[in-house]
Amino acid sequence: MNARRFRRASLPAVAAALALALPAVAAGDTLLEAMAKAYVANPQLEAERARLRAADEGVPQALSGWRPTVTARGSVGYGQYNTRRRSGSPPIIPLRWNESTQSRNPTSVRVEATQPLYDGNRSTARLQAAKHRVSAQRARLVSIEQTVFLSTGVTFMDVVRDQAVVELTVNNVAVLRRRLQAAQDQFEVGEVTRTDVAQAEARLARAIAEQASAEGQLEASRAGYERVVGELPGRLEAPPPLAGLPATKEEAVEAASQQHPDVTAASFEEQAALADADAIRSELLPRVNLVGTVSHASDASGRGTRNNDVTVAATVSMPLYEAGSVTSRRRAAIETASRMRAVTEDRRRVAIEQAVRAWENLASAQARMESLETEVRASEIALDGLQQEAEVGTRTLLDVLDAEQDLLDARVNVVRTKQAEAVASYQLAAAMGRLTAEAQQVPVPLYDYRENYDRVRSLRWDPGAIFGGGRKDE
Repeated sequence: MNARRFRRASLPAVAAALALALPAVAAGDTLLEAMAKAYVANPQLEAERARLRAADEGVPQALSGWRPTVTARGSVGYGQYNTRRRSGSPPIIPLRWNESTQSRNPTSVRVEATQPLYDGNRSTARLQAAKHRVSAQRARLVSIEQTVFLSTGVTFMDVVRDQAVVELTVNNVAVLRRRLQAAQDQFEVGEVTRTDVAQAEARLARAIAEQASAEGQLEASRAGYERVVGELPGRLEAPPPLAGLPATKEEAVEAASQQHPDVTAASFEEQAALADADAIRSELLPRVNLVGTVSHASDASGRGTRNNDVTVAATVSMPLYEAGSVTSRRRAAIETASRMRAVTEDRRRVAIEQAVRAWENLASAQARMESLETEVRASEIALDGLQQEAEVGTRTLLDVLDAEQDLLDARVNVVRTKQAEAVASYQLAAAMGRLTAEAQQVPVPLYDYRENYDRVRSLRWDPGAIFGGGRKDE
Protein backbone atom coordinates (compact mmCIF):
# COMPACT_ATOMS: atom_id res chain seq x y z
CA MET A 1 0.00 0.00 0.00
CA ASN A 2 2.83 2.42 0.87
CA ALA A 3 4.51 1.59 -2.44
CA ARG A 4 1.34 2.40 -4.38
CA ARG A 5 0.92 5.69 -2.50
CA PHE A 6 4.51 6.69 -3.20
CA ARG A 7 4.22 5.77 -6.88
CA ARG A 8 1.14 7.96 -7.26
CA ALA A 9 2.84 10.83 -5.36
CA SER A 10 6.10 10.66 -7.31
CA LEU A 11 4.67 10.40 -10.82
CA PRO A 12 3.67 14.12 -11.12
CA ALA A 13 7.20 15.22 -10.19
CA VAL A 14 8.72 12.77 -12.68
CA ALA A 15 6.36 13.96 -15.41
CA ALA A 16 7.30 17.57 -14.70
CA ALA A 17 11.00 16.70 -14.86
CA LEU A 18 10.60 14.92 -18.16
CA ALA A 19 8.68 17.84 -19.65
CA LEU A 20 11.37 20.28 -18.58
CA ALA A 21 13.97 18.19 -20.39
CA LEU A 22 12.67 19.64 -23.68
CA PRO A 23 13.92 23.30 -23.75
CA ALA A 24 12.67 23.99 -27.27
CA VAL A 25 9.15 24.64 -26.04
CA ALA A 26 10.20 27.59 -23.88
CA ALA A 27 9.82 31.10 -25.24
CA GLY A 28 12.87 33.34 -25.57
CA ASP A 29 15.69 34.50 -27.82
CA THR A 30 16.56 32.47 -30.89
CA LEU A 31 20.06 31.72 -32.12
CA LEU A 32 19.69 34.12 -35.05
CA GLU A 33 18.63 36.89 -32.67
CA ALA A 34 21.70 36.21 -30.52
CA MET A 35 23.87 36.30 -33.65
CA ALA A 36 22.32 39.64 -34.63
CA LYS A 37 23.17 41.12 -31.21
CA ALA A 38 26.74 39.82 -31.43
CA TYR A 39 27.07 41.16 -34.99
CA VAL A 40 26.20 44.65 -33.76
CA ALA A 41 27.86 44.77 -30.32
CA ASN A 42 30.83 42.37 -30.31
CA PRO A 43 34.07 44.37 -29.77
CA GLN A 44 36.20 41.80 -31.59
CA LEU A 45 34.17 42.34 -34.76
CA GLU A 46 34.26 46.11 -34.39
CA ALA A 47 38.04 46.05 -33.96
CA GLU A 48 38.43 44.02 -37.15
CA ARG A 49 36.18 46.43 -39.06
CA ALA A 50 38.42 49.30 -37.92
CA ARG A 51 41.43 47.32 -39.13
CA LEU A 52 39.76 46.93 -42.53
CA ARG A 53 39.09 50.68 -42.71
CA ALA A 54 42.78 51.27 -42.00
CA ALA A 55 43.71 48.84 -44.79
CA ASP A 56 41.41 50.76 -47.16
CA GLU A 57 43.69 53.78 -46.74
CA GLY A 58 46.47 51.95 -48.56
CA VAL A 59 44.62 52.48 -51.85
CA PRO A 60 44.52 56.32 -51.81
CA GLN A 61 48.11 56.28 -50.56
CA ALA A 62 49.11 54.29 -53.64
CA LEU A 63 47.01 56.48 -55.95
CA SER A 64 48.84 59.56 -54.66
CA GLY A 65 51.87 58.44 -56.69
CA TRP A 66 50.11 59.66 -59.85
CA ARG A 67 48.82 62.92 -58.40
CA PRO A 68 50.61 66.27 -58.26
CA THR A 69 52.10 67.68 -55.09
CA VAL A 70 52.26 71.40 -54.31
CA THR A 71 54.70 72.91 -51.82
CA ALA A 72 54.82 76.51 -50.63
CA ARG A 73 57.72 78.12 -48.80
CA GLY A 74 58.06 81.62 -47.50
CA SER A 75 60.49 83.67 -45.47
CA VAL A 76 60.64 87.13 -43.95
CA GLY A 77 63.55 88.73 -42.15
CA TYR A 78 65.48 91.81 -41.21
CA GLY A 79 69.07 92.65 -41.96
CA GLN A 80 71.63 95.47 -41.79
CA TYR A 81 74.18 95.61 -44.55
CA ASN A 82 77.38 97.68 -44.09
CA THR A 83 79.42 98.55 -47.18
CA ARG A 84 82.95 100.11 -47.25
CA ARG A 85 84.51 101.26 -50.51
CA ARG A 86 87.92 102.71 -51.12
CA SER A 87 88.18 105.74 -53.45
CA GLY A 88 90.94 108.05 -54.68
CA SER A 89 94.01 107.83 -56.97
CA PRO A 90 97.23 108.57 -55.11
CA PRO A 91 99.26 110.64 -55.31
CA ILE A 92 96.90 113.04 -57.06
CA ILE A 93 93.80 112.14 -55.04
CA PRO A 94 94.41 110.75 -51.57
CA LEU A 95 92.84 107.41 -50.62
CA ARG A 96 89.72 107.46 -48.45
CA TRP A 97 87.02 105.02 -47.33
CA ASN A 98 83.36 105.51 -48.10
CA GLU A 99 81.09 103.62 -45.71
CA SER A 100 77.31 103.13 -45.95
CA THR A 101 74.81 101.19 -43.86
CA GLN A 102 71.54 99.95 -45.25
CA SER A 103 68.70 98.07 -43.54
CA ARG A 104 66.44 95.78 -45.52
CA ASN A 105 63.48 93.46 -44.92
CA PRO A 106 64.10 90.58 -47.32
CA THR A 107 61.00 88.46 -48.01
CA SER A 108 60.41 85.60 -50.38
CA VAL A 109 57.58 83.31 -51.43
CA ARG A 110 58.02 80.18 -53.52
CA VAL A 111 55.37 77.75 -54.76
CA GLU A 112 56.46 74.54 -56.44
CA ALA A 113 54.19 71.97 -58.13
CA THR A 114 55.44 68.55 -59.15
CA GLN A 115 53.53 66.23 -61.47
CA PRO A 116 54.96 62.69 -61.82
CA LEU A 117 55.13 61.59 -65.45
CA TYR A 118 56.89 58.23 -65.14
CA ASP A 119 58.01 56.32 -62.07
CA GLY A 120 58.91 52.93 -63.50
CA ASN A 121 55.38 51.57 -62.76
CA ARG A 122 56.01 51.91 -59.03
CA SER A 123 52.60 53.45 -58.36
CA THR A 124 50.87 50.75 -60.40
CA ALA A 125 52.54 47.97 -58.41
CA ARG A 126 51.82 49.71 -55.10
CA LEU A 127 48.17 50.10 -56.04
CA GLN A 128 47.91 46.38 -56.84
CA ALA A 129 49.55 45.50 -53.52
CA ALA A 130 47.16 47.79 -51.63
CA LYS A 131 44.11 46.28 -53.34
CA HIS A 132 45.29 42.74 -52.54
CA ARG A 133 45.78 43.69 -48.90
CA VAL A 134 42.28 45.17 -48.74
CA SER A 135 40.91 41.90 -50.14
CA ALA A 136 42.96 39.92 -47.61
CA GLN A 137 41.65 42.04 -44.75
CA ARG A 138 38.08 41.60 -45.96
CA ALA A 139 38.62 37.84 -45.82
CA ARG A 140 40.05 38.15 -42.30
CA LEU A 141 36.97 40.14 -41.30
CA VAL A 142 34.81 37.24 -42.52
CA SER A 143 37.01 34.86 -40.51
CA ILE A 144 36.53 36.92 -37.34
CA GLU A 145 32.80 37.10 -38.07
CA GLN A 146 32.72 33.30 -38.22
CA THR A 147 34.73 33.07 -35.01
CA VAL A 148 32.26 35.36 -33.23
CA PHE A 149 29.25 33.44 -34.58
CA LEU A 150 30.83 30.12 -33.62
CA SER A 151 31.37 31.42 -30.09
CA THR A 152 27.79 32.69 -30.09
CA GLY A 153 26.46 29.29 -31.13
CA VAL A 154 28.58 27.39 -28.63
CA THR A 155 27.70 29.64 -25.69
CA PHE A 156 24.04 29.69 -26.77
CA MET A 157 23.86 25.90 -26.75
CA ASP A 158 25.82 25.77 -23.49
CA VAL A 159 23.11 27.88 -21.86
CA VAL A 160 20.32 25.81 -23.44
CA ARG A 161 21.94 22.61 -22.20
CA ASP A 162 22.68 23.88 -18.72
CA GLN A 163 19.22 25.36 -18.26
CA ALA A 164 17.68 21.97 -19.04
CA VAL A 165 20.16 20.13 -16.81
CA VAL A 166 19.47 22.49 -13.89
CA GLU A 167 15.73 21.96 -14.24
CA LEU A 168 16.19 18.20 -14.39
CA THR A 169 18.42 18.18 -11.30
CA VAL A 170 15.96 20.38 -9.39
CA ASN A 171 13.13 18.00 -10.13
CA ASN A 172 15.36 15.03 -9.45
CA VAL A 173 15.99 16.40 -5.95
CA ALA A 174 12.24 16.73 -5.46
CA VAL A 175 11.71 13.11 -6.56
CA LEU A 176 14.45 11.83 -4.24
CA ARG A 177 13.05 13.78 -1.29
CA ARG A 178 9.80 11.91 -1.81
CA ARG A 179 11.76 8.71 -2.16
CA LEU A 180 13.47 9.35 1.18
CA GLN A 181 10.18 10.21 2.86
CA ALA A 182 8.60 7.00 1.51
CA ALA A 183 11.56 4.96 2.72
CA GLN A 184 11.29 6.51 6.19
CA ASP A 185 7.55 5.78 6.27
CA GLN A 186 8.14 2.17 5.28
CA PHE A 187 10.91 1.85 7.86
CA GLU A 188 8.55 2.98 10.61
CA VAL A 189 6.09 0.23 9.75
CA GLY A 190 8.84 -2.35 9.35
CA GLU A 191 8.55 -2.87 5.58
CA VAL A 192 12.20 -1.84 4.85
CA THR A 193 15.45 -1.79 6.78
CA ARG A 194 17.68 1.02 7.94
CA THR A 195 19.95 0.23 4.98
CA ASP A 196 17.20 1.23 2.54
CA VAL A 197 16.77 4.57 4.32
CA ALA A 198 20.55 5.18 4.22
CA GLN A 199 20.62 4.47 0.49
CA ALA A 200 17.82 6.98 -0.07
CA GLU A 201 19.67 9.59 2.01
CA ALA A 202 22.89 9.02 0.03
CA ARG A 203 21.10 9.35 -3.29
CA LEU A 204 19.46 12.59 -2.18
CA ALA A 205 22.76 14.07 -1.00
CA ARG A 206 24.36 13.25 -4.33
CA ALA A 207 21.44 14.80 -6.21
CA ILE A 208 21.73 18.02 -4.19
CA ALA A 209 25.46 18.19 -5.00
CA GLU A 210 24.72 17.62 -8.70
CA GLN A 211 22.14 20.41 -8.61
CA ALA A 212 24.66 22.83 -7.12
CA SER A 213 27.22 21.84 -9.75
CA ALA A 214 24.68 22.28 -12.57
CA GLU A 215 23.67 25.73 -11.29
CA GLY A 216 27.32 26.81 -11.14
CA GLN A 217 27.90 25.57 -14.68
CA LEU A 218 24.84 27.48 -15.87
CA GLU A 219 26.14 30.74 -14.38
CA ALA A 220 29.51 30.18 -16.08
CA SER A 221 27.77 29.56 -19.41
CA ARG A 222 25.68 32.70 -18.97
CA ALA A 223 28.86 34.71 -18.38
CA GLY A 224 30.36 33.30 -21.58
CA TYR A 225 27.22 34.22 -23.48
CA GLU A 226 27.34 37.78 -22.14
CA ARG A 227 30.98 38.15 -23.20
CA VAL A 228 30.16 37.26 -26.82
CA VAL A 229 26.66 38.69 -27.26
CA GLY A 230 26.89 41.67 -24.94
CA GLU A 231 24.01 40.89 -22.57
CA LEU A 232 22.90 38.14 -20.24
CA PRO A 233 20.60 35.55 -21.78
CA GLY A 234 16.97 35.05 -20.93
CA ARG A 235 15.20 31.78 -21.57
CA LEU A 236 16.76 30.49 -24.81
CA GLU A 237 15.13 28.35 -27.48
CA ALA A 238 16.85 25.29 -28.95
CA PRO A 239 17.63 26.39 -32.54
CA PRO A 240 16.72 24.63 -35.79
CA PRO A 241 19.55 23.24 -38.00
CA LEU A 242 21.77 25.76 -39.76
CA ALA A 243 21.40 26.57 -43.43
CA GLY A 244 23.99 25.49 -45.98
CA LEU A 245 25.22 22.25 -44.40
CA PRO A 246 26.65 19.76 -46.93
CA ALA A 247 25.08 16.48 -47.94
CA THR A 248 28.41 14.61 -48.13
CA LYS A 249 31.84 14.79 -46.56
CA GLU A 250 33.39 15.34 -50.00
CA GLU A 251 31.26 18.46 -50.47
CA ALA A 252 32.41 19.75 -47.08
CA VAL A 253 36.08 19.17 -47.92
CA GLU A 254 35.77 20.88 -51.30
CA ALA A 255 34.06 23.92 -49.82
CA ALA A 256 36.60 24.18 -47.01
CA SER A 257 39.57 24.07 -49.39
CA GLN A 258 38.12 26.76 -51.65
CA GLN A 259 35.94 29.01 -49.50
CA HIS A 260 37.51 29.19 -46.05
CA PRO A 261 38.34 32.87 -45.42
CA ASP A 262 41.74 32.10 -43.90
CA VAL A 263 42.78 30.41 -47.16
CA THR A 264 41.50 33.38 -49.15
CA ALA A 265 43.34 35.89 -46.94
CA ALA A 266 46.66 34.07 -47.23
CA SER A 267 46.30 33.85 -51.02
CA PHE A 268 45.75 37.61 -51.32
CA GLU A 269 48.73 38.28 -49.03
CA GLU A 270 50.90 36.23 -51.40
CA GLN A 271 49.76 38.34 -54.34
CA ALA A 272 50.41 41.53 -52.37
CA ALA A 273 53.98 40.43 -51.61
CA LEU A 274 54.60 39.77 -55.32
CA ALA A 275 53.30 43.26 -56.13
CA ASP A 276 55.65 44.66 -53.46
CA ALA A 277 58.56 42.99 -55.25
CA ASP A 278 57.56 44.70 -58.51
CA ALA A 279 57.28 48.06 -56.76
CA ILE A 280 60.75 47.70 -55.24
CA ARG A 281 62.26 46.74 -58.60
CA SER A 282 60.84 49.93 -60.14
CA GLU A 283 63.07 51.96 -57.81
CA LEU A 284 65.99 51.03 -60.07
CA LEU A 285 64.30 52.63 -63.10
CA PRO A 286 64.38 56.32 -64.07
CA ARG A 287 61.81 58.80 -62.82
CA VAL A 288 60.45 61.72 -64.82
CA ASN A 289 58.66 64.65 -63.19
CA LEU A 290 57.25 67.92 -64.49
CA VAL A 291 58.15 70.70 -62.05
CA GLY A 292 56.68 74.19 -62.12
CA THR A 293 57.91 76.97 -59.84
CA VAL A 294 56.63 80.45 -59.10
CA SER A 295 58.70 82.67 -56.81
CA HIS A 296 58.70 86.23 -55.60
CA ALA A 297 61.41 88.00 -53.60
CA SER A 298 61.73 91.57 -52.33
CA ASP A 299 64.68 93.44 -50.79
CA ALA A 300 66.82 90.40 -51.59
CA SER A 301 69.64 92.02 -53.59
CA GLY A 302 69.01 95.59 -52.56
CA ARG A 303 66.55 97.85 -50.91
CA GLY A 304 63.43 98.23 -53.04
CA THR A 305 64.30 95.43 -55.44
CA ARG A 306 61.68 92.94 -56.66
CA ASN A 307 62.31 89.60 -58.33
CA ASN A 308 59.53 87.48 -59.90
CA ASP A 309 60.41 84.13 -61.49
CA VAL A 310 58.32 81.49 -63.24
CA THR A 311 59.93 78.23 -64.42
CA VAL A 312 58.66 74.97 -65.87
CA ALA A 313 61.05 72.06 -66.28
CA ALA A 314 61.05 68.33 -66.84
CA THR A 315 63.41 66.55 -64.45
CA VAL A 316 64.85 63.08 -64.92
CA SER A 317 66.53 61.09 -62.15
CA MET A 318 68.23 57.75 -62.58
CA PRO A 319 69.72 55.74 -59.72
CA LEU A 320 73.21 54.53 -60.62
CA TYR A 321 74.24 52.75 -57.44
CA GLU A 322 71.95 51.93 -54.53
CA ALA A 323 74.45 50.18 -52.23
CA GLY A 324 72.51 46.91 -52.43
CA SER A 325 69.54 48.15 -50.42
CA VAL A 326 66.91 47.95 -53.17
CA THR A 327 67.90 44.50 -54.39
CA SER A 328 67.99 43.22 -50.82
CA ARG A 329 64.47 44.50 -50.14
CA ARG A 330 63.25 42.91 -53.37
CA ARG A 331 64.71 39.54 -52.41
CA ALA A 332 63.00 39.85 -49.02
CA ALA A 333 59.66 40.58 -50.72
CA ILE A 334 60.05 37.52 -52.96
CA GLU A 335 60.76 35.35 -49.92
CA THR A 336 57.71 36.83 -48.18
CA ALA A 337 55.61 35.76 -51.17
CA SER A 338 57.10 32.25 -50.91
CA ARG A 339 56.25 32.15 -47.23
CA MET A 340 52.66 33.22 -47.88
CA ARG A 341 52.35 30.56 -50.57
CA ALA A 342 53.29 27.95 -47.97
CA VAL A 343 50.95 29.56 -45.43
CA THR A 344 48.10 29.35 -47.95
CA GLU A 345 48.66 25.63 -48.39
CA ASP A 346 48.92 25.12 -44.63
CA ARG A 347 45.66 26.97 -44.01
CA ARG A 348 43.98 24.96 -46.74
CA ARG A 349 45.02 21.75 -44.98
CA VAL A 350 43.86 23.10 -41.63
CA ALA A 351 40.48 24.02 -43.13
CA ILE A 352 40.12 20.52 -44.61
CA GLU A 353 41.01 18.95 -41.27
CA GLN A 354 38.45 21.14 -39.49
CA ALA A 355 35.78 20.16 -42.02
CA VAL A 356 36.50 16.43 -41.68
CA ARG A 357 36.68 16.62 -37.89
CA ALA A 358 33.40 18.56 -37.68
CA TRP A 359 31.70 16.18 -40.14
CA GLU A 360 32.73 13.14 -38.09
CA ASN A 361 31.71 14.80 -34.83
CA LEU A 362 28.31 15.64 -36.32
CA ALA A 363 27.82 12.09 -37.62
CA SER A 364 28.90 10.66 -34.26
CA ALA A 365 26.51 12.91 -32.35
CA GLN A 366 23.63 11.95 -34.65
CA ALA A 367 24.39 8.27 -34.17
CA ARG A 368 24.54 8.73 -30.39
CA MET A 369 21.25 10.58 -30.51
CA GLU A 370 19.53 7.58 -32.14
CA SER A 371 20.88 5.25 -29.47
CA LEU A 372 19.93 7.61 -26.65
CA GLU A 373 16.40 8.02 -27.94
CA THR A 374 16.16 4.22 -28.02
CA GLU A 375 17.43 4.20 -24.43
CA VAL A 376 14.76 6.71 -23.39
CA ARG A 377 11.99 4.64 -24.95
CA ALA A 378 13.32 1.46 -23.33
CA SER A 379 13.60 3.21 -19.96
CA GLU A 380 10.01 4.37 -20.22
CA ILE A 381 8.87 0.80 -20.89
CA ALA A 382 11.01 -0.51 -18.03
CA LEU A 383 9.64 2.08 -15.62
CA ASP A 384 6.07 1.22 -16.53
CA GLY A 385 6.74 -2.51 -16.03
CA LEU A 386 8.45 -1.99 -12.68
CA GLN A 387 5.56 0.10 -11.44
CA GLN A 388 3.13 -2.70 -12.28
CA GLU A 389 5.40 -5.31 -10.65
CA ALA A 390 5.73 -3.14 -7.53
CA GLU A 391 1.95 -3.06 -7.20
CA VAL A 392 1.86 -6.86 -6.90
CA GLY A 393 4.87 -6.94 -4.57
CA THR A 394 7.46 -8.54 -6.88
CA ARG A 395 9.51 -5.33 -7.04
CA THR A 396 10.54 -2.95 -4.29
CA LEU A 397 9.93 0.75 -4.09
CA LEU A 398 13.64 1.41 -4.60
CA ASP A 399 13.57 -0.55 -7.87
CA VAL A 400 10.88 1.78 -9.17
CA LEU A 401 12.76 4.91 -8.14
CA ASP A 402 15.99 3.62 -9.66
CA ALA A 403 14.15 3.16 -12.94
CA GLU A 404 12.83 6.70 -12.72
CA GLN A 405 16.37 7.95 -12.11
CA ASP A 406 17.64 5.99 -15.12
CA LEU A 407 15.00 7.64 -17.30
CA LEU A 408 15.99 11.09 -16.07
CA ASP A 409 19.67 10.35 -16.71
CA ALA A 410 18.85 9.21 -20.24
CA ARG A 411 17.00 12.45 -20.91
CA VAL A 412 19.92 14.47 -19.58
CA ASN A 413 22.19 12.62 -21.99
CA VAL A 414 19.80 13.48 -24.83
CA VAL A 415 20.03 17.18 -23.93
CA ARG A 416 23.83 17.07 -23.82
CA THR A 417 24.08 15.18 -27.09
CA LYS A 418 21.79 17.70 -28.78
CA GLN A 419 24.21 20.39 -27.68
CA ALA A 420 27.17 18.44 -29.08
CA GLU A 421 25.33 17.87 -32.35
CA ALA A 422 24.50 21.56 -32.73
CA VAL A 423 28.07 22.66 -31.95
CA ALA A 424 29.45 20.19 -34.50
CA SER A 425 27.12 21.65 -37.14
CA TYR A 426 28.34 25.18 -36.34
CA GLN A 427 31.96 24.04 -36.63
CA LEU A 428 31.21 22.38 -39.96
CA ALA A 429 29.56 25.52 -41.33
CA ALA A 430 32.54 27.62 -40.18
CA ALA A 431 35.04 25.25 -41.80
CA MET A 432 33.16 25.67 -45.08
CA GLY A 433 33.04 29.47 -44.80
CA ARG A 434 29.25 29.51 -44.39
CA LEU A 435 28.86 30.67 -40.79
CA THR A 436 28.30 34.30 -41.78
CA ALA A 437 25.48 36.79 -41.37
CA GLU A 438 24.75 36.68 -45.09
CA ALA A 439 24.80 32.89 -45.47
CA GLN A 440 22.68 32.29 -42.35
CA GLN A 441 20.32 35.20 -43.10
CA VAL A 442 20.85 36.82 -39.71
CA PRO A 443 18.18 39.52 -39.23
CA VAL A 444 20.54 42.51 -39.11
CA PRO A 445 21.75 45.12 -41.63
CA LEU A 446 25.01 43.83 -43.09
CA TYR A 447 28.19 45.84 -42.63
CA ASP A 448 28.95 47.56 -45.95
CA TYR A 449 32.72 47.37 -46.27
CA ARG A 450 32.60 49.06 -49.70
CA GLU A 451 31.14 52.29 -48.31
CA ASN A 452 34.34 53.36 -46.58
CA TYR A 453 36.51 52.00 -49.43
CA ASP A 454 34.68 54.03 -52.08
CA ARG A 455 34.71 57.12 -49.89
CA VAL A 456 38.44 57.21 -49.12
CA ARG A 457 39.47 56.08 -52.61
CA SER A 458 38.24 59.29 -54.19
CA LEU A 459 39.43 61.64 -51.43
CA ARG A 460 42.22 64.04 -52.44
CA TRP A 461 41.84 66.48 -49.56
CA ASP A 462 40.33 65.73 -46.16
CA PRO A 463 40.48 68.66 -43.71
CA GLY A 464 38.60 66.60 -41.13
CA ALA A 465 41.48 64.12 -40.92
CA ILE A 466 43.91 67.00 -40.25
CA PHE A 467 41.93 69.21 -37.92
CA GLY A 468 39.40 66.73 -36.54
CA GLY A 469 39.74 64.60 -33.45
CA GLY A 470 39.34 61.23 -35.13
CA ARG A 471 36.67 59.05 -36.71
CA LYS A 472 33.24 59.24 -35.14
CA ASP A 473 30.85 56.44 -35.92
CA GLU A 474 27.20 57.21 -36.33
